[in-house]
Amino acid sequence: MAYRPLSQHHGSGSHELVQYESVEFVTYDARFTKDGQHLQDELDVSPQIDPCGCGLPSFSWRHKTISLTKWLLTLLIGVATAHVVILINLVTSSLVSWKFQMMQGLLGQEVAGTSMHGGSLLFFVACNVWCVGIASVLTTFWAPASAGSGIPEIKSTLNGVHVKVWMSLDTLVCKVLGVILSVSGGLPVGKEGPMIHSASIIAAFFSSKRSYQCCGWRPIVFLQEKDVRDLVTCGAAAGVAAAFGAPIGGVLFALEEGASFLSPKLIWRAFFCAMVAACVVFGSSLVSFSETASKSSLFAFGKMVDPTVDRASYLPWELAVFMAIGVAGGTLGAAFNHLNKAVIYHTQLYRVPLAFRVVYVMCVSVALSLVWYFVSDGVGTCQPVPPAISTTEKSHLVRQLVTFKCPPGQYNDLASLFLSPQDAALKQLLHLQSSFASPPMFTTASLLAFALLYFSGSALVFGASITSGVFVPSILVGAALGRVAGHWMHSDELDFVNLSTYALVGAAAVLGGVTRMTISLAIILLEATGDLQYALPLMMTLMPARWVGNLLSKGLYEIHIHCRRLPFLDWSPPKGTEHVSVTRVMKPEPMSCFGKRERVGTLLAELELHPQQMCWAVVERRHDGQTGLHEKVLEGTIHRHVLVRLLHHKATWNPFSCSDLESDLTNVHVLEAETMDDDAAPLDMSRFSLADRECFVNLEMYVNPSPGQINVEASAAQAYRQFRSLGLSFLCVVSKRGELMGVVTREELHALATGAISIGDNSSKHRYRAKTARR
Repeated sequence: MAYRPLSQHHGSGSHELVQYESVEFVTYDARFTKDGQHLQDELDVSPQIDPCGCGLPSFSWRHKTISLTKWLLTLLIGVATAHVVILINLVTSSLVSWKFQMMQGLLGQEVAGTSMHGGSLLFFVACNVWCVGIASVLTTFWAPASAGSGIPEIKSTLNGVHVKVWMSLDTLVCKVLGVILSVSGGLPVGKEGPMIHSASIIAAFFSSKRSYQCCGWRPIVFLQEKDVRDLVTCGAAAGVAAAFGAPIGGVLFALEEGASFLSPKLIWRAFFCAMVAACVVFGSSLVSFSETASKSSLFAFGKMVDPTVDRASYLPWELAVFMAIGVAGGTLGAAFNHLNKAVIYHTQLYRVPLAFRVVYVMCVSVALSLVWYFVSDGVGTCQPVPPAISTTEKSHLVRQLVTFKCPPGQYNDLASLFLSPQDAALKQLLHLQSSFASPPMFTTASLLAFALLYFSGSALVFGASITSGVFVPSILVGAALGRVAGHWMHSDELDFVNLSTYALVGAAAVLGGVTRMTISLAIILLEATGDLQYALPLMMTLMPARWVGNLLSKGLYEIHIHCRRLPFLDWSPPKGTEHVSVTRVMKPEPMSCFGKRERVGTLLAELELHPQQMCWAVVERRHDGQTGLHEKVLEGTIHRHVLVRLLHHKATWNPFSCSDLESDLTNVHVLEAETMDDDAAPLDMSRFSLADRECFVNLEMYVNPSPGQINVEASAAQAYRQFRSLGLSFLCVVSKRGELMGVVTREELHALATGAISIGDNSSKHRYRAKTARR
């Protein structure tokens, strides 16, 4: 099983494919885990043993310790995520501010005639290309998994598709450096998506050690696969909370966009983790929890209500207009997704050298820098700087307006959007001149030029060999188009149009049309504005955006998952599979399976022949005297990591030497602990001599006797639901007599969902009928 990352090409040698594995979230129910638990319980209830030295009953101590450890890990994830987000924001804002200050100083010298013309442009282009080039080189040659936003990778991981490089420390470091440099380089990308991926990597790092041993006692296994999955979900929630200052929105984002499996405990821990992350980021600003925290590390929009304006932000009849804006946002989102998909296919999936990917990103950076500079000069208009504004926040925004080449006391409206930090440009669109006036602070031509160029630039860059997000670019494009809609709505009869409201609604429409987020996005925007009166407009905008977008294209994250060829399984089975037999989907015989006692050589051969198979069926071979056929009655399944550990410890049984397998029970706790750790040593095939390969392994104690299984007469839809809801990696198809007829894995179900397996294909069904007829 392998997938092709977007930052690698078909002919890149060892970098051609990256292996993934299908993770099973069901607890492994083998006898050795029960026996190990029984031994531990006997030790725990012994009055002579008190591991914590505090006089508490040891039986309850173990379980309370496990629960406490999970909460402590959740706390650490929230704190660490907040500090990473603070680091990204501080470094990015410092670099961006320095770049624009230097550029404005050079522009002032050019206007005054004390410097050569074109110096500011050369500095602007060189600075952008330098930052973008370094970021792309790091992504392409060091950590290709850090390309893009990382949200498709998070969704796939939580769905049960595991790729180690997605959650590696190299990817985290490259993600942080890449997002700092790409945003500082002026690309139309956001940093919120990479922040969410970074938070998930932090969660995976803290959960990588799943068993601990203290004072020589038996190792305690704290984390199962489902616990690691839940902690990664908590990390995603913390990432949104720290990036947007929206803890509730972070929880809903993790549940709506990330989590494939829900439980009350998961919601509580995600809520706690998001709360911790938001508190740490708030505290880092060293100001009170008030709207005066203009320099907070949070990406907050600020209060949308203008206290100097005595009118409603919107009227009831405008809800219909907001729905129309949602329809337009869904259409634009679908167009963005189609354009980005075409760019990705032609620049990332074809046979091109890795160096081309770096050159492509640098060329896009040069082109965008030149276009933004000259369009700001040609399309942008010089406007008089507004007089002093009463509110502190708006006064700060007025001071951030860019003079560019305008005379003193004036600003260039388009340059103020292109040549300003992203958060400043967004707040200018949302707050400055909320009511229509003549002349407007941002002309319709400037807003349309900004939206068109930013829209196109983001589609060209997102998913390329550079760390990039899509949240902020979509919000900026939508806010600009929302103000345009407000301009068009204004007339002599309708002089009460609130441009800030239209900008917010437009931002929600475009971002919802691109990502298809609804509930979580509404709450994130509400928390960012701090004003509940916008709840209904946002809801009535996001639903049409999602409906129209789904009619025209898939969501952006789903498109990137498909481009990576990942076997992602949606919530519901494909249409038309309710009346399709599971025999059309399963892998029929012959298939790899083991008996309860197998030769070491057979196990080694299977492990080497199928390096990515994670589970095997264990059967009891019986001979039917009446029919003369051999049956394979399912006894259970055994996981790859269990086999590797058994062979690693040489837990063998030779029937000719009368070896006693009971001695292996003393090492049950070693097997249980080591199989749970990601850093367990791989199996060395060269350690096994010819004599070792002739020995037998008794698998009976290590077989999971209650695997996922389904009757051969069941429908493919039922198999899909059972596989998806339980979080399986291996579903056995059995007859009424318990005979193993076939297996269903994630690959078969994904092929069914994508149409690779035709519903009308009867080949598997015919094989099953032929086999039953012979009986």
